[in-house]
Parts: sequence; C-alpha cells; structure tokens
Amino acid sequence: MLIRKRQLRNSTALHEANFEKLSRVFPGLRNLQGKITGTGPDNTQIEVQIIENSKYTNTISLKLNQSSTHALLPTLHLKIRVYYDANVTEVLAFQRHHRLKPRYDYPNPGMYQCDEKWQTNQFLGEWLDHCLRARYVFENDNELLDA
Repeated sequence: MLIRKRQLRNSTALHEANFEKLSRVFPGLRNLQGKITGTGPDNTQIEVQIIENSKYTNTISLKLNQSSTHALLPTLHLKIRVYYDANVTEVLAFQRHHRLKPRYDYPNPGMYQCDEKWQTNQFLGEWLDHCLRARYVFENDNELLDA
C-alpha cells in the first residue's frame, strides 16, 4: 500500500499575509521608537515594543494581557521579526519557546507538533484577523482606535 506524503504548506505566503495584516493593525510600526500600549473594551491590554531595530528589519515583542475577569488565561507573548525589504514577518518565539524548527519528528522531547513553527505563524495571522475584524488599529503612539 502506497501512502502519499502530506502536501507542504506554503509558509512564504503565510509570512507575506501576516506582514500585510500587521501593517494594517500597526500602520506606524516601521517608525515606532520604544513601545505602544492600548486597552481593549474588556480591559485587555496590548503592548508592542521594539526589541531590535535595523535598516531593513525590526524585532518586536507583542504582549496581550487579559483582564482580571479572565485570570485563568495566560498572558500571550510573541516575539516577531519584521523584514521590510522582503515584506514578510516571522514568529521567532511563542510564550517561552524560542528557535522553533520548521519540522519536528514526532514524538520529540519538547512534544512539539510536526509543524509547530507553521502553527505559531498561523496563530499570529488568526490573531491579526481578529484585530482587523474588531477594528482594533494602532494609529498613533499609545493610542488604540476602536473604529
């Protein structure tokens, strides 16, 4: 019996789509110095901070703190590299997991999924989609516009 290989997902298209979405949610990100914060309607706090800044790339920290009414939900923390010359983004770290490999054998000591890196980038895209649907857009430093 012949088993077909699983078709590989196009990660470049995912990185490009996430760049476009990130640019819409945080339009002034490229020129950002320091950090911006905002509070959503349910007291959810969002913080975006520039960790590294170079001519063609930024590395940002994205934190999402739930309100006290959602105390059981952990703080979301993503470390993202934005490549302005290639118009792509890549998740470098998710929560406390750094340097994710593109593929893992399963099972593995960290119990990562086979496509863990792709899933973290997919999660970023879905979270940015949520922000766009809810019309959460950071227009200016320290200001979250709820349109």
